[in-house]
Amino acid sequence: MKTWFGSYYNSLHSEPVEATVLMYEKNIAIGFRFADGNNCTLNWDIRDVEVVFDNRLQATKITSLTEPGGKLTINGKNAKDFIVQAQEELNKPWHKKDRTIEWGRNLLIFFGISSVLLTAYFLMVPWLSEKLAFTVSVKTEEQFGDAVYDALALSTQEDKLATTVLNDFFKEMKVATAYNIRITVVNSDVVNAFALPGGNIVVYGALLNKLKNYPELAALLSHEFTHVNNKHSTKSIFRQMGSKVFISLLFGKFGSVTSVMIDQADKFKSLNFSRNLEKEADLNGLEILKERKIDPEGFAALFKQLNDSGPSPSVPEFLGSHPDIDNRIIYIRDASKNAIVEENTQLKTIFEKIK
Repeated sequence: MKTWFGSYYNSLHSEPVEATVLMYEKNIAIGFRFADGNNCTLNWDIRDVEVVFDNRLQATKITSLTEPGGKLTINGKNAKDFIVQAQEELNKPWHKKDRTIEWGRNLLIFFGISSVLLTAYFLMVPWLSEKLAFTVSVKTEEQFGDAVYDALALSTQEDKLATTVLNDFFKEMKVATAYNIRITVVNSDVVNAFALPGGNIVVYGALLNKLKNYPELAALLSHEFTHVNNKHSTKSIFRQMGSKVFISLLFGKFGSVTSVMIDQADKFKSLNFSRNLEKEADLNGLEILKERKIDPEGFAALFKQLNDSGPSPSVPEFLGSHPDIDNRIIYIRDASKNAIVEENTQLKTIFEKIK
């Protein structure tokens, strides 16, 4: 909208009156007062006027095509330029109008900004969710893990004798931790093992039966223990669930997180850790073996014989989320150089109870 002051002529020979002129995109509003003191307002469609610039008077003359004799004079050329531009704009096809182009430009900017924000959201929320895992207490992690364990209903398939032996085996390893490590052996033909948040470690009977010696079992339990102790399970599931748990974590609503984790319980059986987390679990687990003078070749042997076992072309589930086995064997053996190895008769005796 533009505002000018001008002179309005009611007819060709009438005396002009002072007028206030408001120009919009589609119309011109003219306000003036008659000689008798009465106010009047006129509205002219901007498409129904003729406009010229009088060089002699240096004024814009506007004539109404619908109001006989109606004429408006405004000093300067700005009013004429505004009307001409407005008339040209009104006569353009809709898709060429400035407003349409501006609207389209703003829409593109909106979608561009939205795309950037959505991208940032989907990239940042999983990362932030993972970082928030560090704020979760051991007790809360145990509640998460116990809830998921119950949802998986593994207790009905438990091999109680093997479970007792594996817990005795791990206790004999004397690994210091703030977590209450609870190992469960499940009767199943699936070759798998996984760790839940808070201390639950599940080992399937088919995997246990493939182990040839106690260093292999020590390697397996040390690896899964590191996933628990270093919060790998908690961080990974939080990252995968992303926005589902982010707001709940942010406001400390752990009950909501537990509900989501129960709904996603089956994911823990084949939880994919990042390559960095897997390497950390390998090397930290290896340190546990080296500190106890357990043969670190147990790690290499565990991965190698599982990777090569059986005629089936399918990869055991335990290795399915653990890529690049050959490279892992290389760095495990490299980190095992000069390790001191002594036979641990207590661990050997406990392992033989399984066989």
